[in-house]
Amino acid sequence: MSLMELMLVLAVLVAVAALVFPALQGPMNDQRLLKSADLIRAQWTKARVAAMKNGQMVVFRYVTSGDEYAIEPWAADADGIEASQQALLGDTPDLPRSTGEKPRPLGISGQRLPDGILFFQGETQMDARFAQVTSDTSAVVSPDGSPPPIVFYPDGSASDARLVLTNERFFVEITLRGLTGMVRVSELLSEEELSLRGGNAP
Repeated sequence: MSLMELMLVLAVLVAVAALVFPALQGPMNDQRLLKSADLIRAQWTKARVAAMKNGQMVVFRYVTSGDEYAIEPWAADADGIEASQQALLGDTPDLPRSTGEKPRPLGISGQRLPDGILFFQGETQMDARFAQVTSDTSAVVSPDGSPPPIVFYPDGSASDARLVLTNERFFVEITLRGLTGMVRVSELLSEEELSLRGGNAP
């Protein structure tokens, strides 16, 4: 095979790859969205186990329209949160990012969803137990006005909650049944399907 023939074959392969890659990128992003939902399910399970093991409430905070979340023991003293959170998340390092470090809206060191995945919306039903623990309403609201945190109690129960993740192509709904701690993850949802479920698609 001559050098010219080899270069021609390589040029054809590059052209085919350029045509195929955009077609594969969408499905790859969709798989990343489903894996992100499984990641959140695993983090909720971890928070529930930590609450039962330590006998202390644990909260899951997140930022809507962002990719940041954090799991931390509930503490009235905010100064102790950072250290206790690091102990809780010691084996779960931050996901590596391709760009420089972003500001942290939560005001604490947290985790991030995989690239391209965002918290689209969320709902948390706060119950009387958590209201009795704190009289400071601002303490249960994320700094940017996002929904209240999801609370995991030492008895194994939790807040009833619903989260929606998006990759700006599809959506995935994650629901938490507080009484049993059961988590359900939907299949990929279109804007219309999300609206039928009660979500507010753009």
